[in-house]
Parts: sequence; C-alpha cells; structure tokens
Amino acid sequence: MLDRVKDFQDHLHALNVYITPGATCHLERKKKGEHVEENATAKQVTPTRFRTILADPPWSHDQRGAKGAERHYSLMDLSKIKGMPVADLAEENSHLWLWVTNSSLRDGYDVAAAWGFVPKSILTWVKFRLGLGSTLRNASEHVLFCTRGKAPVKFKSQPTWFNAPVTEHSRKPDEQYALIERLSDGPYLELFARRRPPSNRGWSIWGNEVDSDLVIPSYPVPSDRHHQRNT
Repeated sequence: MLDRVKDFQDHLHALNVYITPGATCHLERKKKGEHVEENATAKQVTPTRFRTILADPPWSHDQRGAKGAERHYSLMDLSKIKGMPVADLAEENSHLWLWVTNSSLRDGYDVAAAWGFVPKSILTWVKFRLGLGSTLRNASEHVLFCTRGKAPVKFKSQPTWFNAPVTEHSRKPDEQYALIERLSDGPYLELFARRRPPSNRGWSIWGNEVDSDLVIPSYPVPSDRHHQRNT
C-alpha cells in the first residue's frame, strides 16, 4: 500500500498537479523547474490539511515605536490574526504551536480559541540574555502548545522550558523543529515562516519572506504572484 501511495505522489509531481481543498484554502504544488529552497523535500505534494501547525504571528501589541518590532517587519492587528482560516488548514486531531511574546500572552489564548484549538501548556524559550521591556527586561519568549480533537503527544518527558542561542531579531531557534517533531506528528505547516525549516520531515511553509507552498485567501504574500502565473 505504501508503495502505491508513493507511486501516486510521484505521478502527481510529474504532471505538476495543483491540489485545491475547496473554497477556503488554495494549496498549490510548485511547477517543475521552479526554484525550490534548500532543504525542501523532493517530490513533496502539499497536504490539504496538517496535523501540526507552527505559527509566529507579527503581534502588534506593544510592538510599535522606535524600539518595537515594527522597525523590522510589518505588524498584523489582532482581529486579522484571529480571522485567519487556520481551522480549515488543520486536521480534526491536531496540534498548534503558537509563539507569543510576554506582552501578547493573553492575545495568544484568544487566537488559539479563534483558530479552533485549546491551549494545554506553555513552553518557554529561556534566552539568558536581557532584552528590552517597558517594565521587566525580557529574557524569554513562549510557545502555547494547543490541541484540537484527540491528539496526544508522542513524547511525554519534555519540560516546559528550553534554552537556545539568540540570533537575529525575532528569529526563533532552529531547535524548535526537532522539539516539535519529537512531540507532534506530521504533516507539518509553518505559518509566518521566514525560511525553509532545517528538517527532512517535509515542512510546508507560508509567509511574507518565503516562497510559500500555499495560498490563503484574503491574506496575500509576495509569492502568491508565482502561483497566479502558474495556474
């Protein structure tokens, strides 16, 4: 059976087939000959739904001004984030890993609920380096681990914190991918991605700074132009 599935996927790839899961989210596979970023899985057909979704929204709360994240990338209002059709991208039994800042923690719970998920725990990235802060100095960021339906974790000894080096502004540590893959099943999707994940698990990605694997209606990103030209 597995051989038949692989043969079918290879056949779709050879035909440059586009996959459309209905009227809500238009998922497309790149045509043969298009540039594929390093670490992309060969002959990968973009799934229509995902069992694990990682998201790092550009929160606007407390991020405007001379020292805010607004200097580095465009921010998104909370209502716009909550309106994303993430529930249509997720399988009925799935996980959501949602990055939040200390100031957007409350908003994160609201977004998870709007996307159809229930927060279960908080995973904290301990930076061991002082950042900015209007009251206390920020030295941590958090990931809300959320579930939908019946989706147990594969590994039950993960503590609620991890340490990883701080690199460029707002970039999350690459260690997150191995951690997520250890606890959650694929297929995997990263929303608001900034680069192709350093993983051989065939992550799909979407965001302003990458060649996205899918199109989300009403949420345009620059790479949508490539999809439009090839349809």
